[in-house]
Amino acid sequence: MKLDKENTKQILKIVIIAIIVLVALLNISSVWNVIKVFLNILSPFIWGLAIAFILNIFMSFYENKLFKGNSKKKKETAHSKNARKVGENKNFKRPFSIALSIITIIAVISIILILIIPQFVEVISNLVKNIPSYLEDLKSFAIDITDRVPEINNFIQNINIDTEALKNNIVNISKDVLDITINQVSNLVTNTVNFFIAIVFAVYILANKEKLKIEAKKFIYARTSKEKADYILKVSRLARDSFRSFLTGQAKEAVILGGLCALGMWILGIPYAGPVGALTALTAFIPIVGAFIGGFVGAVLIVVIDPIKALIFIIFIIVLQQIEGNLIYPHVVGKNIGLPSIWVLVAITIGGSLFGIIGMIVGLPILSIIYAIVTENTNKKLNEKNLKEEFVEE
Repeated sequence: MKLDKENTKQILKIVIIAIIVLVALLNISSVWNVIKVFLNILSPFIWGLAIAFILNIFMSFYENKLFKGNSKKKKETAHSKNARKVGENKNFKRPFSIALSIITIIAVISIILILIIPQFVEVISNLVKNIPSYLEDLKSFAIDITDRVPEINNFIQNINIDTEALKNNIVNISKDVLDITINQVSNLVTNTVNFFIAIVFAVYILANKEKLKIEAKKFIYARTSKEKADYILKVSRLARDSFRSFLTGQAKEAVILGGLCALGMWILGIPYAGPVGALTALTAFIPIVGAFIGGFVGAVLIVVIDPIKALIFIIFIIVLQQIEGNLIYPHVVGKNIGLPSIWVLVAITIGGSLFGIIGMIVGLPILSIIYAIVTENTNKKLNEKNLKEEFVEE
């Protein structure tokens, strides 16, 4: 290879990239801290993109269903049609659809909370009402134990309490609690501000999505070859479809799991079947472990009324979670995003190990994109070698 000007440039690029990667690997903790700072700064806009993506599903539905043009109307010229559509988007159609989308999500969450919160209030009020009797039972139990086992009584009598050390510990604990409270309040204010920024950003994206899409295409085509730009847009569409299918599959799975939970509790005679079923459906949007979260809250509600029923419920939710995690979830969600069941489990396991709950949620659609690209590339290579027919399933 001759070292002309172009080849020298390429070699320099490779060397510079290799040096940057090596330095980053040698200082991985510092690099990761810098990345986390940037992610924290950009977090409102990242969440805004995520909210816009979810709202867009509802918005597109409302725009297509509520504002669908009447085919029996008189024919219009192409120019007048486009002008009318632009006018609709700007003046009425788009803002109304965005508002309906936000109202829909708030309504669903509110209904679930309305079902759950009164039950928690009832449980807390029962606990407060029964505290005197609980304390009396505890006192009687303690007296009975000390009478039966004199060693315990002697042990209690011989306990020496250092009041000065106790006071110092209480003061230190109070300072720690105050610091934690201040930090939590500060975080709450910051998160509230970031949330509203994310909502505003999401609404802006939805209101101008066609314009933003065109500008993004222009940016990509201006800076890459047409072939690369086409491929980037193809992968972008694949990512959009994968995430949309993932959310649809999650919604189906949540409804199935919540319905099965409520039905099973009703058959077993366990109280709070409706609220716990609704809560389980809501937490089911967290892959695999969502059922356990709903089950824990349900057990807390039930144990106050009937500890035996709470034990039955715990056994039931463990069995249901195993069925959901190994059969329902891989089949329903995997089928929706075009990913075999085994790869669904792989994506959840790896994503959860690396990034926790967020990794479990995002890992599935990302793996489905990789799977689709690799499958397409594999089939293309087999076609080039005239080998594809040899691997057709019999």
